[in-house]
Amino acid sequence: NLTCPTCYAGSSPSFGRHRTLDEVKKMLDTIVENEGTPDVVQISGGEPTIHPQLFEILDYAKTLPIRHLMLNTNGIAIARDKQFAMRLASYAPGFEIYLQFDSLKRSVLETLRGANLTEIHREALETLNELNLATTLVVTLQKGLNDDTIGDVIAYALKQRCVRGVTFQPTQQAGRLENFQTQTNRITLTEVRRKI
Repeated sequence: NLTCPTCYAGSSPSFGRHRTLDEVKKMLDTIVENEGTPDVVQISGGEPTIHPQLFEILDYAKTLPIRHLMLNTNGIAIARDKQFAMRLASYAPGFEIYLQFDSLKRSVLETLRGANLTEIHREALETLNELNLATTLVVTLQKGLNDDTIGDVIAYALKQRCVRGVTFQPTQQAGRLENFQTQTNRITLTEVRRKI
């Protein structure tokens, strides 16, 4: 439902197709076969909330010996459809929302996501707080773009009942990378730790 200028998967609403339920089941079965009892499995995309069989995928994943299941999302479906969010909450415990949350600044969101998601994030977190559905805020970082607001995001996260943590992911050379220069925009994990 977005075509983010920064996307590790390089996906968009007009790109490719949804994986079939059987393909996803095989992927999940392979993880279990290789790991036995996986600690964490993340359902990702693109945007998994637009998959027409998302709940069938989650139903199947919950039958497997996966300790913790995460749904990686931009939050649009959660913000716009409370019934959808309530259905997601039914997968708890052992289920968490991995919410894209690059910044509190509109300009940053427009650069990284191609859209102002400020209100979407606020509405999604309002619903997630109400449901007390475990959530991790996920920040894609670029030097000179949003590395100066790391503390602001952490302070904001501390005020959210549902938030259990914040993940900082430096942009990597993968997928679609518009407006990114490796020499000037790359940030290392050591720099991130220092800024925190």
